Amino acid sequence: MDTNAESNSWRPEYHFAPSTGWMNDPNGLIYHDGVYHLFYQAGERRRRWDHATSSDLVTWTERGTKIPDTDSIQAFSGGAVVDSRNTAGFGTDALVALYTGHHDDGTEDQRLAYSTDGGETLRKYENNPVIESDTGEFRDPNPFWYEPDESWRLVVSRVEATDDRPAGIEIYRSPNLLDWTYESTYVDEAGAGWECPSLFERPVEGADETKWVLPVSPIEHRSVEYHIGHFDGTAFVGEEVHSADHGYDFYATQQWGNEPADRDLLLTWMNNWEYAMEGPDPGWRGAMTVPRTLSLEADDNGLAVIQRPAAELACARREPVAELHSEPITPGRDPLDGTELAGRTLEIETTITPQSASTVGLAVRTGPEQESVISYDPTDGTLRFDRSNAGEFFGSNDEDRTVTSVDLPATDALDLRVLIDRCSVEIFAANGRRTMTNLVYPDRESTGVSLFAEDGVARLEELVAYTLSAG
Repeated sequence: MDTNAESNSWRPEYHFAPSTGWMNDPNGLIYHDGVYHLFYQAGERRRRWDHATSSDLVTWTERGTKIPDTDSIQAFSGGAVVDSRNTAGFGTDALVALYTGHHDDGTEDQRLAYSTDGGETLRKYENNPVIESDTGEFRDPNPFWYEPDESWRLVVSRVEATDDRPAGIEIYRSPNLLDWTYESTYVDEAGAGWECPSLFERPVEGADETKWVLPVSPIEHRSVEYHIGHFDGTAFVGEEVHSADHGYDFYATQQWGNEPADRDLLLTWMNNWEYAMEGPDPGWRGAMTVPRTLSLEADDNGLAVIQRPAAELACARREPVAELHSEPITPGRDPLDGTELAGRTLEIETTITPQSASTVGLAVRTGPEQESVISYDPTDGTLRFDRSNAGEFFGSNDEDRTVTSVDLPATDALDLRVLIDRCSVEIFAANGRRTMTNLVYPDRESTGVSLFAEDGVARLEELVAYTLSAG
């Protein structure tokens, strides 16, 4: 039960958010001995690594600060690995984190901390930095094991070019996580500045091949891109680029290392640097998306990137609050009328065929003069999200509305999976081929849900909705 209305009105139920204070990028995502570790950037003015753990990806326990800042060096973002071969000499299965040391003069270098007690404590390596630097804008190291030659690789962002290096994602090699050798730089022809890289290999469903996926966060666009191509241990060659999410609140994606299932599991900061420090501040600031899986699929249009909420989210479901099949939707008829579908924490799965309607959609978190609207226009295949009347903060800036295109299957049916939490709406459309992630700040009483069709008749093929609770 909520004990502080101001603090808890928007506090997520099944997304991770800190109990107090500031949070931004996920750091050092690692699975070890049945526990998912989430380190993250904390401290609004001076960054450090704080820590949380979970066994189910839904319920999280905060573990406090693990890499503090000092009088002159902040602990910026990075990644972590489990050193199962004891290559670094800290002990078998030591948890080893690489992070950026951001000096007060603006210089950024790469540093190491390690844990021999399952992440309970992290010790800073006595011979830091492990990658020296006398320039700034060089950050976010993320290590991974490269099986073909049984050694480590690391990707790190060179956000701005220097006299001897271009802007891009640099790749390093190491036998022991301590001694790193520069190998190559993956660059963008337009010279874009990228942050928060990771690199992993993924099989392509429907094709006898694998691809490497390089998530990056372009600073200019405040978003995430998946660069997909080939990696030979030395250089990454990109072949195509996919937008990871078409909402406004999706930045600094990182992959969970050492994940036991045959999947690539990712987590992302659910906010936007354009307004992150200006939004409501009820004593805590910042939340993560739900963990989502990424897969690649060969289809008629080439390579599709499929993203879905992690299967563990199903454990947060309570009994269905609505279940409908084969219902017409018209300008005067909403099949949800008379149902008990309402709430601040919901999962809604629905399939709608537009038929003769010019627009179909779903309004959520509705209340007196408040709503967040998901709409689809079949004439041009566009999916839209509108939070201009969603509640506090939004409604008078350039980030109130977002749009993307959706290719429907031959049945012309739009499928949506919508995750609603107290301050967010995450949309997975077209079987995960398009996603939108956006913050909203509605009143506590704005809990309604409605279906609509404009200028014609649509058909609700099916809908099932659940209340979600982490406890």
